[in-house]
Amino acid sequence: MISEHSRFQLEASKLGRDLIFQVTVFEKEERKRKKLFAETQCSDPFHLVIQFIIREAPDFDTLLQRFVRQLEHRGFAPIRMRMRDGTSKWKEWQAVPYVGESGVAASSDPPVVELPPPEAKPAARAKGHA
Repeated sequence: MISEHSRFQLEASKLGRDLIFQVTVFEKEERKRKKLFAETQCSDPFHLVIQFIIREAPDFDTLLQRFVRQLEHRGFAPIRMRMRDGTSKWKEWQAVPYVGESGVAASSDPPVVELPPPEAKPAARAKGHA
């Protein structure tokens, strides 16, 4: 049986334009297992329609992680999100959790990695000069 699990809005930016994605999450129950599904779409100047489809996520955090990764893959920068509570009112906006290599982290900003300064290379000689 398929039923509505939750709804959320996620604001993201691309090419100087802010978009708000409204996502309805559905729950499918089969053989005492629950899987979450979600789908939304948008358009931008380079594409007629961009679809975001998340299938068979075991929980909401995994679904959100997959959606944020799809957004980032398509050039969107997630800004903030909010959930809808049971009384049909939207909760307060909050930062989108940072999605790292190992999943969702508590921080909203990616970790800072310091790179060593580049090594100086000797100047190249012009051809034909000894």
